[in-house]
Amino acid sequence: MGKSPVDDLVDGLDAIGSIIDENIPGIREKLSELAEGQKINGNDLSVLKKSYHEMTESLAELRKTDINIDVKLEEVSATIGALTRRLDQIQKSILDLTEAINHLAFDNELADAVKVLEDKLKRVESGRGGESGPSRRF
Repeated sequence: MGKSPVDDLVDGLDAIGSIIDENIPGIREKLSELAEGQKINGNDLSVLKKSYHEMTESLAELRKTDINIDVKLEEVSATIGALTRRLDQIQKSILDLTEAINHLAFDNELADAVKVLEDKLKRVESGRGGESGPSRRF
């Protein structure tokens, strides 16, 4: 007698079972490799995530530092501007003093001329003390 369709089905299932039994160790090995690779990738991903957070924090600190540097540069610029204005004032004061000294030099000449005239006047008056009359004046 021939095989019935059920027997053929059973023989086919047995063949499939044998093929699966032969390949199960390889499948388990591949699954184990995939699980290990996933574990390594998960660890790498955690390290990358941690590095990303550290880099983000560092970037935030760099931005704060940049803002502080900008503020300090503005303060330095304002200080330089104030110093420049003060130096301009000092320069103007020096020019004013120089001009005043030049006037003082002329005033000293005038004072010397007045002193000479006073000395001449004293000599004239002292020579006139005992005499009366206009002859001694000149």
